Amino acid sequence: MSWKTVMFSNPCKLSVKNFQLVCELKEEKITIPIEDIGTIILENPQISVTNYFLSLCSEYNVTIFTCDKKHKPIGVLTPFFQHSRNTKIAITQTKMKEPLKKQIWQKIIKQKIKNQSTVLKTLYNIDELDFYLKKVLSGDTKNVEATVSRKYWQYLFDNFKRHSESKHNSALDYGYAIIRGCLSKYVSASGLIPCLGIHHCNELNAFNLTEDLIEPFRPFVDLMVSGMEIESDGELNKDDKMYLISVLNQQCQYKTEQITIQTACERVCQTFVKAMLEKNIDKLELPEFIKGKLSIPME
Repeated sequence: MSWKTVMFSNPCKLSVKNFQLVCELKEEKITIPIEDIGTIILENPQISVTNYFLSLCSEYNVTIFTCDKKHKPIGVLTPFFQHSRNTKIAITQTKMKEPLKKQIWQKIIKQKIKNQSTVLKTLYNIDELDFYLKKVLSGDTKNVEATVSRKYWQYLFDNFKRHSESKHNSALDYGYAIIRGCLSKYVSASGLIPCLGIHHCNELNAFNLTEDLIEPFRPFVDLMVSGMEIESDGELNKDDKMYLISVLNQQCQYKTEQITIQTACERVCQTFVKAMLEKNIDKLELPEFIKGKLSIPME
């Protein structure tokens, strides 16, 4: 498993020599083994790359983010399907029945709410969200997720409105984008068709399945953002971004193991495939916070 996340903020040229990533700056040259890298973030618009660099990153399943003029991740490069049974998996995915999709979505939303509840218990000793867990029906037809979301954000941050222009929202969106890119890599590597979601079905979104699977991961970002020192509505600085990128190395509970969020992204995609092939939602395993050891990651 690759662990390093590398962010390039200055103008440079990226290439590969002897399976080493070579970063050429004005006054120095840095090398990193490709096999040690899991994620690369290209933040500066004056970064140039070679085709071999892109090709080898795809071969080694390295996720590459490109950023917009505000330095926010806007695009992700993931390799083509690498799974040995990708045809079987893709055909099965296209033929998934609605009852199975709805049961999986129910399980995903229940775990998201459970994780949101853990965040509020940790920060404010509030357990109100637990009440809604049993109200989530197959397919969440009563949209309990939205009801819980309104209460959750009211408690989590003072005078907060999701999707407004604020530094809190910028931090949340940045953290979500990092996990989204990591999940997208493993969705593709598992032989799944990224645009075919079980709940999200936006015709303009090439990663609807990623939008489905990311839901239980969001509270891990939320808890990290709660630990940030946000005094104004300015832009995120480099330290803010490196802190948020570290969400991939945060530990979570996965079945009987304690693993990183990055590893959990891979496991979720793998168990989603099992659940789909065997038509058994019990095969899908989702991340949760570690019981008894939860602390607020501080910037």
